[in-house]
Amino acid sequence: MKLTSLMIGAVLCCAAPGAGAQSAKPVSVWSGVYTAAQNQRGEELHAGVCIMCHGPRLNGAGQPEMPPSPAIAGNALLQKFSGANVAALFLIVRKTMPPDAPGTLTDQQAIDAIAHMFAVSGMPAGQKELPPDLKVLANIVIDAKPK
Repeated sequence: MKLTSLMIGAVLCCAAPGAGAQSAKPVSVWSGVYTAAQNQRGEELHAGVCIMCHGPRLNGAGQPEMPPSPAIAGNALLQKFSGANVAALFLIVRKTMPPDAPGTLTDQQAIDAIAHMFAVSGMPAGQKELPPDLKVLANIVIDAKPK
């Protein structure tokens, strides 16, 4: 948990609007920041890697023999990350998942998993893929509700 807080703090601090050369207006996750194809790839990854812990609906209801794990979509995702940027979530997924082999997901797998988390959370797909680029992701905000 300490690592997660540290990662979120570092990304929020370094990627805050006004930091460095960023001048683009922040974009909301509710504005179609991933594609349906990304969601499909993320769903396939989830079925093969994530389902054992996070359950079929990403609600944390994994297999009985697995340790308890958090819900990673819907209200749980929105409450935990509301106001954070997608770069913070990307770093956590990329560096700490899966827990039995942290850091083994590729950048593309991590971002596809996030696209699936957004889809299950009811965020609409768009026309442009969510890129595994921290600078771009730092400008996409996880809003609790559509604005």
